[in-house]
Amino acid sequence: MALIVDKEHLGCSEGSWLNSGHFATLPPLGPLRARRIVVVAPHPDDEVFGAGGVIQRALVQRIPLALVAVTDGEASHPESKAAVKFGLAEKRHRESIEALRRLGWNDPAITRIHLPDSDVRGHQEQLREKLATSLRPDDLCVAPWRFDGHPDHDVCGQTAYESCRATGAALLHYFVWTWHWADPNGSDIPWDLCRRFDVTRRERARKRWATGAFETQVRAIGPERADAGILPEALLRRFWRAFEIYVDETEAIL
Repeated sequence: MALIVDKEHLGCSEGSWLNSGHFATLPPLGPLRARRIVVVAPHPDDEVFGAGGVIQRALVQRIPLALVAVTDGEASHPESKAAVKFGLAEKRHRESIEALRRLGWNDPAITRIHLPDSDVRGHQEQLREKLATSLRPDDLCVAPWRFDGHPDHDVCGQTAYESCRATGAALLHYFVWTWHWADPNGSDIPWDLCRRFDVTRRERARKRWATGAFETQVRAIGPERADAGILPEALLRRFWRAFEIYVDETEAIL
């Protein structure tokens, strides 16, 4: 699947998703229960876009958190000279830390694997080994959906699924790119497995504030066309909802 995201390719509108009727009928996710929550992020920003609400709630409930940063997101501006000049990988890592601090996670525990952005599949075994040695039966793994539509997201989701089956950890999948390509009135999403996680007004505001920390993704980083922000506000609104949607595959893997 070729994902084109810019002001001319905004995918399904937020209004079409909200008017589809799916969100209102989903069962609630319920209180978080885990010894620890391990969030898997294919790229810096996915952890906030997909699971910023759960991260905040875990902090309130004093559930230990860990973030597995699979890539450094260095391929987001492949034709940008400015990105090379100031070191995009480290810049995006710093943005992730700042975003997590805005969520209230002041000293985030981040494990960086440094797999190549856009080629996680070619290094899947390394990711599998990391998750297999990290996850425990009483952990909750929060990872992208294994059919999210971006190759790095898909392989991260599939590897998390396999690792949870092997270790006995619970699993929730979050959506990022699904909101861009899926049909709100179609059968692309397994709604029977989806759960709605309502966030408070404060959690919603902090999540929106946190998305602004990803400056390389929402603003121009240089004078070139290739340096333009790649996430228009119309896309970001999907992550500023009063709820998050998760695919709960725990019963399928246990």
